[in-house]
Amino acid sequence: ELEALTDPMRKEVAAVRKKIDSVNKELKPLGMSVQKKEKEYKEALDIFNEKNKEKSQLLSKLMEVNSLVGESEKLRMKRLEELSKHIDSLH
Repeated sequence: ELEALTDPMRKEVAAVRKKIDSVNKELKPLGMSVQKKEKEYKEALDIFNEKNKEKSQLLSKLMEVNSLVGESEKLRMKRLEELSKHIDSLH
């Protein structure tokens, strides 16, 4: 009778162990896939951040150039007004 009680437990334990082994076999490639994708993600994120930084620098440069162009235009207009007044005074 004692043997009959322990035998079903052994079968159940063996079945659970077999399922654990099966899950372990599935986990190994999944873990490798996760590591590979994490690496790809980090590389893509680094490139993304670098491009964002480059964009920010270019936008700053554009703002600077726009400011300089605006100042240059003001100076040109001022000079044109001066020349126009000078021409008007000659007539």
